[in-house]
Amino acid sequence: MADAGFFKGTSADQDRRFSDKEMKLLKSMKFPPEFDKKVDMRKVDLRAIRPWVVGKVVELVGFEDEVVVEYAMGLLEDDQAPTPDPRKMQINLTGFLTKNTPIFMAGLWKLLLEAQENPVGVPRTLIEEVKGEIRQARAGDTRALEERDRRARLDEIRASERDARASGRGRGRGRGRGRGGPDDGRPNRGRDTGWGARGGVTSFPPSFTFVLSPVTKAVTVTKSF
Repeated sequence: MADAGFFKGTSADQDRRFSDKEMKLLKSMKFPPEFDKKVDMRKVDLRAIRPWVVGKVVELVGFEDEVVVEYAMGLLEDDQAPTPDPRKMQINLTGFLTKNTPIFMAGLWKLLLEAQENPVGVPRTLIEEVKGEIRQARAGDTRALEERDRRARLDEIRASERDARASGRGRGRGRGRGRGGPDDGRPNRGRDTGWGARGGVTSFPPSFTFVLSPVTKAVTVTKSF
């Protein structure tokens, strides 16, 4: 019971058993060379880091785990330790991210090193990603405008074609109706009274008299009054 009372409320730093285990892990594990560089969190804008942490946790775990996100951010926001140890962070996060912890910490520490070198405290990589997203959005807007203009021009062409077809039908209805109309392409002839030229012989009205001379065989035409 005395032992239980001693360890009640004891932090991990105060628990020597945890410290010994941590020291063994630090000696046995391999870490990237970037972990040898320190990061002063007072030079880092954590507001720019949090979205990356959330996205990376979702990528590695498969869902947005708020517990892991808040725990990771808490390790970076410790005012008592403005220069966190990335090796200890990786060991502490292994229980949450398991085999994905080295990937997470390598990416995170790279961003933190970039952030402290930037006067505004934002990693250059994240700035370039934001610029790329803005360019893609603008390109998407441009394509949308071009597609809108193309559809507008196509609608204008179709409307012109419909108007042309409608105008053509209107001219057709305005032509003469029936056979022999004035616009049917045939020569305009007077009405046949029954006395017109038939069979190549010129006909005359009944008021004319024809006299055939038996000697000269000539035909004399006289008009009766």
